[in-house]
Amino acid sequence: MFLKKLNLTNFRNYSNLELSFDQRPTVLVGNNAAGKSNLLEAIYLLSTSKSLRAETEDELIKKDADFAKVEGFSVDDPPAGGETELLVIINRPTNNLSFRKRVLVNGIGRRVADFIGNLVAVIFYPSDINMVAGAPSLRRWHLDLGLAQIDQQYKKALTTYEQFLTARNRVLKRIREGHGKAPELSYWTDGLVNQGKLITDKRKSFFEFINSLQKSLGEFRFEYIESEISLQRLSETNGREVAAAATLIGPHRDDFRTLLEDRNLAHFGSRGEQRYSTLAFKLSQLEYMAKFLGKRPILLLDDVFSELDATHRAHVVEVVGKQQTIIATVELENIPQAFLDSARILRVEDGKIVP
Repeated sequence: MFLKKLNLTNFRNYSNLELSFDQRPTVLVGNNAAGKSNLLEAIYLLSTSKSLRAETEDELIKKDADFAKVEGFSVDDPPAGGETELLVIINRPTNNLSFRKRVLVNGIGRRVADFIGNLVAVIFYPSDINMVAGAPSLRRWHLDLGLAQIDQQYKKALTTYEQFLTARNRVLKRIREGHGKAPELSYWTDGLVNQGKLITDKRKSFFEFINSLQKSLGEFRFEYIESEISLQRLSETNGREVAAAATLIGPHRDDFRTLLEDRNLAHFGSRGEQRYSTLAFKLSQLEYMAKFLGKRPILLLDDVFSELDATHRAHVVEVVGKQQTIIATVELENIPQAFLDSARILRVEDGKIVP
């Protein structure tokens, strides 16, 4: 899998940009706020239709512009081959159009669920270390974004599960208010359990795989904490659920924790350990996706080398050579010279690529 070309219009600090890539690793170098991370964000947007950095999609639109466009052309691995055009268009609410966001594949509008996975990527931001000690919802977010890109069954189960969960919670609220009856829950409960088990099984397989990998970045272990869902458990929690008007167990309450020598790094990990472990999780996620797909995803790394020692830098360089990789950095001195010798280096200044 290979991103051949990226075009941006009114995206973040880019007015217009046309950027081509070749098979070499790409290094984006420039000062803070120059636009390096924005390029990585744009590529990941083509992969998932989502930004991991923006609180609202309006933030993705350049100041004083009414819309933003991100367009990419990807080439699949042989024997499939072929070029795919991916396009994301985002409008401001004040822009008098019938949509806020559209995603298109080869010029044809798609649902977001059908857009995700046409370009598969793994991204690492320095802020991702918040995943270790942050809220469980943040860890599930990172987990689901990876699995949903590669597994249509998982993606569909997540969507259906959320629909059943919303409907079931609505019925629980009606029962609490005296407007509904317990038998109304049956249909939604059955659907929730069926979809929930599928999600849980696939999450278990993921964690079993990544914990079996050689731990080049450290002996980290990622312990899956399942909120087991079954008809019996839902029956046992029914009274509390009615009182809360919410479903209290299931994959939407799942979590995982990062361990090093049985230490929970959320509570007993240094910043360096949390950073290494987050990078290890992302690179393990990449290996799982490659195994599942039979081809390598694109790897996007933002300021990954600045806090790594020589041993860890060497391991990252080894992984970088296996697939298309795009790295953003403030200083080239942070990157091993052997890697730079084989890379294409682009200087970024104020939303432009300069000679």
